[in-house]
Amino acid sequence: MKAVLGIAGSRHSATAALSVDDRLVAAASEDSFIRVAGIGYAQTGGFPTFAAEACLERAGLTVTDVNELAVVNDLAVVNDRDETRGNGEGPEHTWPARAASRSVKSIDPVQADAMQAAASGRGAGPVLVFGIDPPTIIAFTTCETDLRCLGRVSGCEQLASAAGELARALGCTDRDPYRSLDLVGAGGEPEFLEAWTAAIGWRAPMVLSVSLERITALVRGLSADLPGGLADAATPNVHAQGRRRALAASFMARIADLVSDVVEQLLESAGHATVKLGGGLFEHPRLNTRIKHRFGDRVSFAAIPGERGRAIGASLAGSPASAGDLGGLALGPLFSEDDIKATLENCRLDYVYEPDWRRLLVRVSKMLSRGMAVGWFHGPAGFGPRSLGTRSILCDPSTPYARENMNAYLRKVPVGEPLPVSMTPAMADQCLVDSVRSPYMLFDAPVRDSARARVRAALDHQHHVFIHTVTVDQAPQLCELLDTHAERTDVPGLINVNLSGPGEPTACTPRDAVRTFFASATDALVIGRFLLMKDYWLLRNNVD
Repeated sequence: MKAVLGIAGSRHSATAALSVDDRLVAAASEDSFIRVAGIGYAQTGGFPTFAAEACLERAGLTVTDVNELAVVNDLAVVNDRDETRGNGEGPEHTWPARAASRSVKSIDPVQADAMQAAASGRGAGPVLVFGIDPPTIIAFTTCETDLRCLGRVSGCEQLASAAGELARALGCTDRDPYRSLDLVGAGGEPEFLEAWTAAIGWRAPMVLSVSLERITALVRGLSADLPGGLADAATPNVHAQGRRRALAASFMARIADLVSDVVEQLLESAGHATVKLGGGLFEHPRLNTRIKHRFGDRVSFAAIPGERGRAIGASLAGSPASAGDLGGLALGPLFSEDDIKATLENCRLDYVYEPDWRRLLVRVSKMLSRGMAVGWFHGPAGFGPRSLGTRSILCDPSTPYARENMNAYLRKVPVGEPLPVSMTPAMADQCLVDSVRSPYMLFDAPVRDSARARVRAALDHQHHVFIHTVTVDQAPQLCELLDTHAERTDVPGLINVNLSGPGEPTACTPRDAVRTFFASATDALVIGRFLLMKDYWLLRNNVD
């Protein structure tokens, strides 16, 4: 047996992932246990101990079964690992490597991104990584158990600087400027794409040309007649908000076109039918959708692009690079009904236990159709920043005020921020204009005219919805709820966000779920077959 434990995130977003015989079997985030969102393992003793132990427990292994520790060297880890071998510093001298005396391999962040992208798509083919930290665009080709660099794009640092300058000019403070610009541009059209094309282009096949002077002139010209400029995100000035959205949307559209240019070159020169995309840029659904619309099935995307997915890539380093298909990402801790009951009893909570699963599903559907926000805790904890159906807060998108309730009161984010909707593939085919499969919540899609009223709270200005196509192997209990709710109400999907409070990590344990339920604007919590509500009368009322 070959067991490889990959770890990543020394500065932030610490994670661990375990592969056994080249197959991913477990993955967990350290913040799920420390309860500090996005924490790095440099702040937790130099190793993501809890996440690593959770992976081993999920796989039924111990530290002595680990053959290799693959550490993503994300610049906070000492680069020259040989210098640390005798002084007790660095993660290789802490748990579990010291106890197990196993070999340690340093993995470059870009290589980890590329390995995860290679494993997320089927078949062989080149891999393109667009990294945010560090700013990088690199193309690889898969070569048995390794990746060989095909070429590196120059000028990525200047492009990152341009993104940062634009984000600051629009009043954004997120450390990832691309994420900020993607959110700002959610309600805009790429009106200034021609100007961005003139400012950012190709000087040579693998050399980017970025004119900061043109970018500065464009921003100044568009803000000159606005008293408050473009930096006030809360301005009531309609013209200012429109320009902010259009500028951001145009910039992200230009980035998508640049990526598409590289993909086109790879498809023409590499002799393969598909290109696999990885790296932090591809965390943004609208950009992904633009690329996907152009290339269709000729491109595939990493399941968890960005830093949180690097532990997966590290654990698979040295595996067949074209193995493909990670499958579902419910790879974290699993809790039995006895575990759940013990937690509820320990918290002295009043609950209803429903042995009839169908009856429980109907009751939950009735609550959702009344506009309630329902916490949903079933099966293993999911891995990654998005809610894929096992630790969720659900809401019916057809009900009045669903958007306000979920964004303004529950998540404490701007009302216009996208709300993901989970659908089964069959429902997605009926509801969406195109046949879209988005198991990792990476795309948005246009909704048919006939279905728009039933998902109205989740629609954007283009009548698109941020889509999650959930399957039985990913979240079987959620699939059953979706089918039950569709039968009762003809609503094809449910709004699905993380089971967490504002700024908190997603709930991992039953106790986390209970804490989130009572501290948030959630009306009910379904945890296994146990139902909790804040209103005693509603909990005990016979809804049948």
